[in-house]
Amino acid sequence: MFKIECKVDAEKKIKIFYVDGELDIQSAKSLKSEVMDLIESTGWTYELNMDQVAYLDSSGLGMLVYLKKEITRHNGKLRIVKLNEPVLNVFKLTKLDDFFEIS
Repeated sequence: MFKIECKVDAEKKIKIFYVDGELDIQSAKSLKSEVMDLIESTGWTYELNMDQVAYLDSSGLGMLVYLKKEITRHNGKLRIVKLNEPVLNVFKLTKLDDFFEIS
């Protein structure tokens, strides 16, 4: 089962999305619509906490690239945090570890 929970810190202008489950073609659409619904017009940081994501496929990666572009277009930042080793390896193999801010 795929779950997304969002916590907002309006003072710091950050929205943290806790992602739980596999990020594949089915769940990528859910995450995309959840984040897109909450994008603000100026200067927010969006953080995807992915410590509970065990699997990431190409459609999940494509959706993350789309989100980064949309967030940047709204003068925001996207950070991806707490990746486990197998998911981090997907970013490294596709050379997207340089494209995203990962910590």
